[in-house]
Amino acid sequence: MIKTKKLHRVYGYDELWDKKKIDFLHGIWCTNNFECRNMSMKDAFKNSECISRCVIDENIKDCLIFTFFDAVNYPVKKDEFVEISYEDLLEWCEEVEMVCYVGNDEEKFENKGN
Repeated sequence: MIKTKKLHRVYGYDELWDKKKIDFLHGIWCTNNFECRNMSMKDAFKNSECISRCVIDENIKDCLIFTFFDAVNYPVKKDEFVEISYEDLLEWCEEVEMVCYVGNDEEKFENKGN
């Protein structure tokens, strides 16, 4: 059976500026390691995936989504962790539709040997 699923493509930082006038120079990141809230920017990035320009689905809803403001590019005294809610993230995405084939388990089993 052919099905469609709505997904979202996260805008890159240049697209965010052009479309939303929001500036996330370090991109938007996602992780299931909630300790990243207390890590340095460098360590948090090592423990996460950059999702800017990536296609995402609702499975990341319960993950930690964030960016950083650094002292060089933003008016902050030190690197600042900025958490982004899933709902806010969707405002900074383009909705896309994925078309896929979804077979039943019997079909998968029958085709496995071919």
